Amino acid sequence: MGEAAASDGPEAARRGLTARRRRREARRMNLDLTDQQRLVRDAAERFFAAECPADVVRAAGRDGFSAELWAKAVAAGFVAMRAPEAAGGADADLLEAVLLCEQAGRRLAPIPLADALPAVRLLGQIGGDVASLQNGPLLLDAIAPPVLGDRHAAALAERDLLSAAWLVGAAQEAVAMAAAYAAQRRQFGKPIGAFQAVAHPLANAATDLDAGRLLVWRAIWAIAARRGDAGASIAMARWWAATAARRAARTALRSFGGYGLSLESDIQLYFTAINRAALIDGDPEAALATVGDRLWAGAATALPETRDPGIDFGFGAAAERFASEARRFFDAELTDELRATAHHSTDGHDPAFHRKLAAAGLAYPDWPRRWGGAERSPYEVSALARVFEEYRWTRVPIGITNMGARMVMQFGSSALQKEVLPGLAEGAALSCLGFSEPDSGSDIYAARTRAVRDGDDWIIDGQKMFTTGAHIADYVLLLARTDPSQPKHRGLTIFFVPLALPGVSIRPVHTLQDERTNISFYDQVRLPDRYRLGPVDGGMTVMAAAMAIEHGGEGYHVLQHSLLDAALRWARTPGEGGAAPIDDRAVRARIARVAAHVELADLLCRRATWAGATGQASRATGPMAKLFATESYMADTADLMALAAPASLDPAAPALVEIEEKHRQAIGQTIYGGTSEIHRTIIAEQALGLPRSG
Repeated sequence: MGEAAASDGPEAARRGLTARRRRREARRMNLDLTDQQRLVRDAAERFFAAECPADVVRAAGRDGFSAELWAKAVAAGFVAMRAPEAAGGADADLLEAVLLCEQAGRRLAPIPLADALPAVRLLGQIGGDVASLQNGPLLLDAIAPPVLGDRHAAALAERDLLSAAWLVGAAQEAVAMAAAYAAQRRQFGKPIGAFQAVAHPLANAATDLDAGRLLVWRAIWAIAARRGDAGASIAMARWWAATAARRAARTALRSFGGYGLSLESDIQLYFTAINRAALIDGDPEAALATVGDRLWAGAATALPETRDPGIDFGFGAAAERFASEARRFFDAELTDELRATAHHSTDGHDPAFHRKLAAAGLAYPDWPRRWGGAERSPYEVSALARVFEEYRWTRVPIGITNMGARMVMQFGSSALQKEVLPGLAEGAALSCLGFSEPDSGSDIYAARTRAVRDGDDWIIDGQKMFTTGAHIADYVLLLARTDPSQPKHRGLTIFFVPLALPGVSIRPVHTLQDERTNISFYDQVRLPDRYRLGPVDGGMTVMAAAMAIEHGGEGYHVLQHSLLDAALRWARTPGEGGAAPIDDRAVRARIARVAAHVELADLLCRRATWAGATGQASRATGPMAKLFATESYMADTADLMALAAPASLDPAAPALVEIEEKHRQAIGQTIYGGTSEIHRTIIAEQALGLPRSG
């Protein structure tokens, strides 16, 4: 039944559609729970913390059932919360049930909530007696599926999501326990959490599980919106939760060392329970074949019912309109000649086209209006990034120029701002980054490039490695040591150096990724003080602002979307016998893994965008997005190379050419913008509270 009943006539139906359109126009990405959802989550957290200590789990044994806890959960109204109100339930939405199961997972609650909640809802829908739950759990397998058809299939899909939520909750608690232990357990004079061998696997697990929770929520959002990919999202969520939770459980137990193996420890309870919950329905990898069938073989599944959960993963109508504007621009301006020169690196930069992008408001759309921007929202910027990738047009010169320009806006003098920002905004000039040095690598604060005061000028000597874009840039955002007597992280100053100054030279460095970066040399370069950003010896403040941009997490996933596109183009191309690779269910399953990773990375990046826009970002939000996106991208390019081998080794088909290029490119993505190791360290310290490494 639609928003307007048929008897109300077409005018009422039109008003209903108009109202729905207005609501859709007004919506934008939201990951905040409603008051009601928070009440359910908090009540569940208190209930299981009080009623399900570890001894209840131990007493339940391998059967994993506590009749006493079941009776208490029934009395609390949790078990019947999804049943219709007419049947004695609360008709709770699906997200509330997910929040309940996540809290149950945190305490390994030995009651079958994930199975019972949809079973009780189904029982209530067909007129069953919900009051009979006091006698023991009702499970889905006890309800005859042939009689109920799609209702039973929908209940099974709901069980998959609730099971995924339970696994995420259980594994996150296991990781939290391991992090707490690693913060206080000392070895070799340090907490073991200060060692990367302990901290980094826990950071991986924390990232995987955050992504898993988002994927469960995303599936609910897709169900409520009746999106065509909702069924695939459910299967993805079940696969990923089982996979990530088992891996996290192993990591958590190993963090305890031999103590974790003792039956007196609680962590071994999590290891056993998580494995049982993840494997009870068989090999989780089978879900990937289901994902492939639902995405590309026309397989359908019944979806559980739920109301609008309030959460929203869309960027909003304004972002959609902006993306459409950008597509129209590319369709009109990206000629065949330009397409032929497109490249993922700075080699794809075309000065004239770049100026057209700037004039159309597509180069720096979020800049302040006073400096030539349109103050577009982070959602619009994220939507625009996807359009650039759709057309395979590089954003590298724009990205590195944006960082330099932002530092000038924030820390430069008004005279410097007026001198350099108009040219950057118009697309007539570019900047690059001069942080890394040959002897310091990722340890950028070990910089040896010197800047010595000489009256109103500075004399700069040194060299920078990986100054990507220096050969086409007009300025470099340069980190230099101005007081060598101070500790490593002090005595540093940032400058915005014109690259046309005497004494600057640039030498190319060609890489495995088929791109050019540079070594830049600075020999007695005389620089007026007006090019200094921030106070003398105050470079750490400027660098913190720059790193906030670099570690923001937005945009790292876009290459994965084009990778999946290339994989599907290859898979859909018929071979000599007429069959296409995608006709093979095993091939679909392999590509489904890529699709799941794309979705997970996309969700973490969307969360980073939302958190930044709403002021809710933590220092770990962006690094989680960057870490997962780049590491899964690297793994997926390698897997697709193997899947298409040997044709992928010397590719002729355009899709395989792109996959092979991305395979070489992907390694660099885990290094640029801070290595994966740096991001794991940030996550370990900021998300898990582990001590500083080193």
